[in-house]
Amino acid sequence: MIFRQFCILLLVLFVLPTLGFAQDNDPLLAAERHQQGLFERIAPSVIFIAQGGSMGSGFFVNNEGLALTNAHVVGKSKEVQVVLRDGKKFKAKVLRVAKNDVDLALIQVPIKNSIPVELGGFVDLKVGSWVASVGHSSGGIWTFTTGMISNIYPSEKNEPVFQTQIPVNPGASGGPVFDRKGRVIGVITAGLLQANSINFAIRTDAAIQHFDELQSFCECLIVQAPAGVPIFVNQQMVGKGPKVVLPVEAGSFEVFAVIKGKMTKKTVAFPQTRAVTLE
Repeated sequence: MIFRQFCILLLVLFVLPTLGFAQDNDPLLAAERHQQGLFERIAPSVIFIAQGGSMGSGFFVNNEGLALTNAHVVGKSKEVQVVLRDGKKFKAKVLRVAKNDVDLALIQVPIKNSIPVELGGFVDLKVGSWVASVGHSSGGIWTFTTGMISNIYPSEKNEPVFQTQIPVNPGASGGPVFDRKGRVIGVITAGLLQANSINFAIRTDAAIQHFDELQSFCECLIVQAPAGVPIFVNQQMVGKGPKVVLPVEAGSFEVFAVIKGKMTKKTVAFPQTRAVTLE
């Protein structure tokens, strides 16, 4: 009897605390909890979009119902059907479709107090970075998938894209791609039907570049110049006119371009100055 009580005492004093310590330091458990937290944070911002017998995804970018999605999701419609995660249904107005065949569109859902995502992380975009998405498909709605960035492609069409290993299906188009900090860095746009798990997303700084409505959501310096004119910031070429969106930190920046053989230069302090026009 005494020996049994002694064994129970040992279990309480030494074995059980050790099990708890092991659980608290389980890296897989920590990763699971982090991913679960990201899903709960992003999912309420994601919307289901139906139009003309097809479906897609989108996500809120402000707290007044403004949402970003793909141009091919809304098609040529002026209105689309939208379902929120809580089951509420609305008719949303298609506000704008990006020019130059860029696969982006803005829609306005008639609600207040929508839950927006955080746009950002463009500077940290690197091959091998962990990314995830929440979207819809024929197999399920508000589906959480993860992967990594496989490649990054610049584009002369002002539609810079990156390739991911996130397994997405038709219906996921227009959904957010976010990093480990929950910052939305891209918009799911397309996949290769003849390949497995090869999918693409448009960088969200491209959306900010195409839609003036999004510029206030980014810690970015906006530089405008005549179309096709190379733009330089602190002696480095950062893109071409008519507009470049450059994520920056607070500081002083020398901005210049050569327009019709003449250099136009300005020095600006960010964030006091957020937009520069070179003429």
